[in-house]
Amino acid sequence: MDNLTVFTEFLLMDVTASRELQVLQGVLFLVIYLGALTGNLVTVTVIVTDTRLYSPMYYFISNVALIDLSSISAVVPRAVVNSLTGSRVISLTECASQIFLVTMCVAVESALLAIMSYDRYVAICHPLHYGLIITPSLCSQATTGSWASGLFFSSVHTSTLFRRPFTKTNVIQQYFCDIPQILRISSSDVEYSEFVLLAHPLLSVTSDSAETSRWADMDNLTVFTEFLLMDVTASRELQVLQGVLFLVIYVGALTGNLVTVTVILTDTRLHSPMYFFISNVALLDLSSISVVVPRAVVNSTMGSKTISLVECATQIFLFTMCVAVEFALLLVMSYDRYVAICHPLHYGLIITPSLCSQATAGSWASGLVYSAVHTSTLFRLPFTKTNEIQQYFCDIPQILRISSPDVQYSESVLLAVSVCLVLGYFVFMFVSYVNIFSTVLKIHSVEARIKAISTCTPQLAILLLLLISGSVALLGPLPKEPSLKNLLTAMFYTMVPPFVNPIIYCLRNREINAALQKMFSR
Repeated sequence: MDNLTVFTEFLLMDVTASRELQVLQGVLFLVIYLGALTGNLVTVTVIVTDTRLYSPMYYFISNVALIDLSSISAVVPRAVVNSLTGSRVISLTECASQIFLVTMCVAVESALLAIMSYDRYVAICHPLHYGLIITPSLCSQATTGSWASGLFFSSVHTSTLFRRPFTKTNVIQQYFCDIPQILRISSSDVEYSEFVLLAHPLLSVTSDSAETSRWADMDNLTVFTEFLLMDVTASRELQVLQGVLFLVIYVGALTGNLVTVTVILTDTRLHSPMYFFISNVALLDLSSISVVVPRAVVNSTMGSKTISLVECATQIFLFTMCVAVEFALLLVMSYDRYVAICHPLHYGLIITPSLCSQATAGSWASGLVYSAVHTSTLFRLPFTKTNEIQQYFCDIPQILRISSPDVQYSESVLLAVSVCLVLGYFVFMFVSYVNIFSTVLKIHSVEARIKAISTCTPQLAILLLLLISGSVALLGPLPKEPSLKNLLTAMFYTMVPPFVNPIIYCLRNREINAALQKMFSR
């Protein structure tokens, strides 16, 4: 656009116009920088050279010192040069590099401080098992994971901030480039995307309301407040038959999962961490299918096609939460099986009731936050393209198809982050099960080997089913018109896992099988 100026460099603030004070500021910055440089280098050198400090705690401290050294080096040397030379200009590339490095250092240090708190917890609360839990391998993996997560986090933030040209102004009210100042001069869609990444979707309610008003004021747009769900057929008989089929599947899943939970609660032999997690997965399966199928049954039998905006958002929120929590629990269950089979003598010391409760609560909390961010992103702007959903329920791909470009971009960023998290979870589970099966193969007793494998196969089967159904949902072609293939695909990833999982427990787990026989023989 001819009336817009695209800025490729920024002007940093000057507290004073006096050259003497600017030079004094530069000298002050230099003294602070040299002090920080010396202090952190001495810390790292002492830890590296003194063998008495070769322990996990000091290993983490040396990493924090390196991060502090890197973060101050990303900002202060340039500020010193600017103050001494009187320069105020910084290029777009240099600004992006500053934000990337500082953000990465802060993210890595936060992750390391979380790890250090766990290290101190084990050292003080479980001193006899400190060496068994906090191993050199665990320390290396935790540190590598912290750096990798910080690198990824910073990359996403920086690419989001600088994805659009700057046209408002190029004046930065700070002596270096930082996120709040860049956000202030960014375009509105960049601001929203960054707020989503910072996990504060509610901060943008005001701006979203203004955006909604802007959309509503446009006379040539229709804002939809309800959606039309697909009908595979116009025949009322076939619609009723579809409703009956959905009802049969739902009742089967409901019965199977309720029986699983009841058996685990009533049989004291199943009061162990593994079955505690299985009962949670059964509750999640029961919840996920209850979110979607009852409404689909009513729609099919009554011939209704409409669903309100609030109901649609509720479906997406609850279904996404259930899937996210289940995946997190499967991650926890893989670690539970790893400890049980690879470190059986320390199982009771590591997998405590307190740890199980915390892991389960964490899984539910993470799923809740994850789903809230996705749902608020999808429904932040009005729908003006169309209100037809080519599916028998509301799901993310269909809502994305009829969303505005801004929402599609924001959601694509969130989905990219989600894929990376899932890949990280999958790598952790893959390593756990590789260690499990390598340990099982070393067991000489055939009976013990079969028993060990039987405790893992249900989780593996559920994980495989979840991954296949998720791949079908996300990687399959997006339907643009109703079809039987589309209906069957949706049934596969919404109904099959909750229906099949109880069958997997019963067929592949001897303890649940025995408990079921005992319960029904009373």
